[in-house]
Amino acid sequence: MLPLSFSVSLLLLLSSLSMQALALQGRGLQAVQQRRRLLEDQLMAAAQTLAGQLQRQHRCLLPLADQAWAWAGAACASPGQLAALQAGQGWRLLHYRPLQGEGELLLQSSAGGPAAAFRLRWQQADPQAPPQLLGVQELGLRGVAS
Repeated sequence: MLPLSFSVSLLLLLSSLSMQALALQGRGLQAVQQRRRLLEDQLMAAAQTLAGQLQRQHRCLLPLADQAWAWAGAACASPGQLAALQAGQGWRLLHYRPLQGEGELLLQSSAGGPAAAFRLRWQQADPQAPPQLLGVQELGLRGVAS
C-alpha cells in the first residue's frame, strides 16, 4: 500500500509543479507583451511629436531625407532645432526617407531596443509652397542592430 500512495503523491507533486511552471511562463509572456506595448506607445507619441514639430515649424523638411536636413534645411531650421528634431526626450531619429507624398520615419528609444517605423503622409499642392502633413501611420516594430 505504501508504494501506491507514494506514486500517487509523486504524480500529484509533478502535476502541481507543471501547473506552476505554466503559470509563471504565462506571467513572463504577459510582462514581455506589456513592455512591448509600452515601447510602441512611447515611440508613437514621439512620432506624433516629431510630426507636429515638422508641421508647425519645419514643413520644408518633409520632402527631404534626414541626411539632407543639415545643409538643405538650413533655411527653415537652425542647427539646434535640427538636433531637437533628431533626438527628443526618450527617443532618437534613426532615419527619415521621403517618398512620393509620404515619408518613412524610423525612431528608436534612447534606451535602445527595437525601432518603430511610421509613415508620414503629406501633400504639396503647389511646388513653391511647403507641404502639408496629413497624418502619421504606425508600421510596427523593427529589429535594429546596435
